[in-house]
Amino acid sequence: MAAQSSTNLPADRSVASISREEYAMDLAVMSKHLFTAILWTDEFGEILWANTQAEQLFSASQARLLNRSALDLLRPYDGYDDDKGLTDNTSDDKTTIADPLSCQLKHALTYQQPFIDHDQLIFGVSHSVMVDYSVTPVDHQGQYYFLIEIWEKNRQSRISQEQRQQEQHTIARQMLRAVAHEVKNPLAGIRGAAQLLGKQLKKLAISDDKVSTYAGIIISETDRLTQLIGQMLGSNRLANWQSVNIHEPLEHVLTLTHSQHPDIVIERDYDLSLPELTADKDQLIQVFLNLMNNACEAMLEQDTAKNYIPTIKVQTRVVFQHTIGSVQHKQALKIDIQDNGFGIDPNMIDQIFLPLVTGRATGTGLGLALVQDMISRHHGAIDVQSKAGNTTFTVYLPFSQ
Repeated sequence: MAAQSSTNLPADRSVASISREEYAMDLAVMSKHLFTAILWTDEFGEILWANTQAEQLFSASQARLLNRSALDLLRPYDGYDDDKGLTDNTSDDKTTIADPLSCQLKHALTYQQPFIDHDQLIFGVSHSVMVDYSVTPVDHQGQYYFLIEIWEKNRQSRISQEQRQQEQHTIARQMLRAVAHEVKNPLAGIRGAAQLLGKQLKKLAISDDKVSTYAGIIISETDRLTQLIGQMLGSNRLANWQSVNIHEPLEHVLTLTHSQHPDIVIERDYDLSLPELTADKDQLIQVFLNLMNNACEAMLEQDTAKNYIPTIKVQTRVVFQHTIGSVQHKQALKIDIQDNGFGIDPNMIDQIFLPLVTGRATGTGLGLALVQDMISRHHGAIDVQSKAGNTTFTVYLPFSQ
């Protein structure tokens, strides 16, 4: 937004023909469709308006952001008061907070010169955030303002990672399907030959238990490989789109999980006000079932500590202005499935959604690849964060297709 040239501050701000509140309404109209977090402040840095993305970035409502100093939010975070947690640093002094930044703002206002800071770990409201931000001075009808635009570094990294993950998954699936098709036809021929061998032995009245056993092994192993190939190729069934309450497939899977593993504690943290989404209910059940099974195996395979209680936590929430791939959604559904197992090998975590990649001796490496495939069909995304004692798979789904 272009700023008008001016080097002198107004002597009396009340001469302006438009009030701060009316101007804030105009700013809301202009800024609500932007992708980045926006703060509008007065010449002292007091926040007059914040868009939805700013609320999401700082995990704070607009009511909590208004009338506090942007200098508080943007001051560098150095770990002060870590033991006490981050504090609410609204200050009544509009001129002495964060001296270097305050000087930058005064310089920008005097010379009407915007500036940008990169890779700044800022204090935020309730937690520190790594961001890039720009500050642009604005002279509007004799009143002075700052337009502060903020880009969260973690969000940019997440979007790039999701796009790379999707590209890798698409390439791997194409290669795997090509190989699977080439293998499927010979397997059918091998099975048919083994069946003919068994029938020929019976026709000739030849009783050879060893040959019959070997023929049976060939048939059973061929069937197993054919089933594996079918999993690699995935289902060609069209999605059965319908309105789904996300808690229905979740509860179905949690009931199955509890019946199979009664010793595992299941904790629910549901947002019951969530709207229904358009989805294939059967595919969602398969997604959650695979994730639950992985969580159970991760917890039951580890060395059991004396006071260890295997626990799965399931949380549902709505996130606002969330980007999935290259599409930004005003609202999206977020499902977290967390377990306290031994975690995922850091060297493998970037590859676990690729086909045939597994960290278990008995695993096929297809479970998470199928999960990724079904979530992609829903135009959603899946992410994982893992360390010993805390592994969380996060599924993002748009509410409409």
